[in-house]
Amino acid sequence: MKKLFTILMLSFVMFAGSNIIKAQSCDMLYFCVKYDGKEVDCADRFTTGKITVMAKLSKPVYFTKVTVQADKYNPREGKFEYYKDYEFDTDSDMTYIYFKDIEFNDKGIYRVFLLDPEKNTITSALVEITN
Repeated sequence: MKKLFTILMLSFVMFAGSNIIKAQSCDMLYFCVKYDGKEVDCADRFTTGKITVMAKLSKPVYFTKVTVQADKYNPREGKFEYYKDYEFDTDSDMTYIYFKDIEFNDKGIYRVFLLDPEKNTITSALVEITN
C-alpha cells in the first residue's frame, strides 16, 4: 500500500510540474519603472507618473501598430472606464516588447490592455497607482 501511494504521489508531482510549464507559455503584460536593456523594478504598484509596460508574447505580435490602453476602475459605478491610450509602432516578429512613458496621473486601479489595430485584446493586466 505504501508503494502504491508513493507511485501515485510521484506521478502527481510530475504531471503538476508539466502544467506549470504550460501555464507560463502564454501572453503576459507586466510593469516596471523603466527598461534599459533589462527590466528595472518590476511591480504591480507604482506612484503617479510614468512607467514602462512590458509584453512577453508566446508568438510574434504580427502587427506593425499596436495600442496600449488604460481603463481606470470607478468604484462608484463598479466598473472600468476608459482613461487614455498610446499607439506604438512594432516589428511584426517581436515577442518581447516594451512601451515606455505610459503616464498615470491619478491614483487608482487600472486595467491595461495591449490591443491590435482593430482594438482586439492581445493581453492585459492590472496595475495600482498610488500617490
